[in-house]
Amino acid sequence: MTRMPIGLLAVLLVASPAAAQVRGARSADYLFGASTWGARALWVNPAAQGMVDEASLMAEGLVERDGDGDFPFSQYTIGFNSRGFGLGFRRDMFPNDSAGNTWRFGFGRGLGTLAIGAALNMYSGPETERSVDIGLRYRIMSGLNLALLFENIGQPVVRDSALRFGGAAGVSWTTLQGALGLDLEAHGNQGVEGVGLVTAYRGGLRLNMGRSLPLALQGVLELDDDFDVGRLLLALSFGHESLAALVGGGRREDGTSRLTDLSLVLQAGKEFR
Repeated sequence: MTRMPIGLLAVLLVASPAAAQVRGARSADYLFGASTWGARALWVNPAAQGMVDEASLMAEGLVERDGDGDFPFSQYTIGFNSRGFGLGFRRDMFPNDSAGNTWRFGFGRGLGTLAIGAALNMYSGPETERSVDIGLRYRIMSGLNLALLFENIGQPVVRDSALRFGGAAGVSWTTLQGALGLDLEAHGNQGVEGVGLVTAYRGGLRLNMGRSLPLALQGVLELDDDFDVGRLLLALSFGHESLAALVGGGRREDGTSRLTDLSLVLQAGKEFR
């Protein structure tokens, strides 16, 4: 099997030397398809947009450590969801002063305990390329959810990088009146030139203080296909329907733990009850 941390899934999806021209949405680094909802769900699992009857707006900015140890601005994302209809825009900046835009249109609908959704991605370049993602989410019982996601249907070539078809399966368990949550997720994608399968895994722990003090702490651990640690992310958020969150990611390099990325997300939302 190919050893690869999940934080580099965007690299393993491509078959050309232009791998650095592809970056995933920041929300998908720390959110999970079986527990996310609202505007950020558009970038993670479109089916999750239909799990909560709400409307929300989100904006997120990301900085990443470069070879000089600086943290240049590398991505910003905006998104909107209204009762399952989602629209998002992402702009990625790369070290060679190039940039790329991605538009994403999504729809999710809940059908009792099952939610289904789909998203259309449109990538800028010499020619506009497209792909489709399809998501499912199923509520087994209160607090226990399953999710499936099929990504890069159509396998477009984006800025000389071929995005490989893949998928993810995850489970989310929330208990203690929502105070504690556990997420587990497995990803798999076709290897270079469609040969083999590259896998990676994630686990997350969520601690919520409650609505009287809407403070939440989240940790996410990324593992490669041999279950070696790839990256650790920590998120601190304040709020529920409307929130602000700071997310930092790090990994061990040359025996030293280093901060590799930092993002700030703001979301304004309203649930309809």
